[in-house]
Amino acid sequence: MRSFVLLQVTTGGQRILVLLTLLGLVVTAVLSLGIAYLVARRYSDSRDRGRLYLALGLVLLTTGPILIQFVLANLTDVSALGRSAAANTSKLLGLAATLYAIYGVSRNRASGDSPRSKRVRK
Repeated sequence: MRSFVLLQVTTGGQRILVLLTLLGLVVTAVLSLGIAYLVARRYSDSRDRGRLYLALGLVLLTTGPILIQFVLANLTDVSALGRSAAANTSKLLGLAATLYAIYGVSRNRASGDSPRSKRVRK
């Protein structure tokens, strides 16, 4: 019978595999921040709060957990359970912000609470 090693509890490994993994995480974080920047810039043009929450959700969903895991694993003595809980909390907040961007903000706009709709009526 074969025994399986969980990858999340092992450290080290082949140097090329470690470097490719770190490179993938850096590329993911940079792309996430770039997309969030573009969405936030569009927010400053239109003042549509949904875009702001979408950018926040994207950062909390992708870049947040990467940075949390990296910082907590390398600079503190937080246990693996604590790191995982913090990263999952960031993901949950990111999903909540994204859902609010899709459903919550648009509902406010539909009820006529948006300052933009008041300008159109005048």
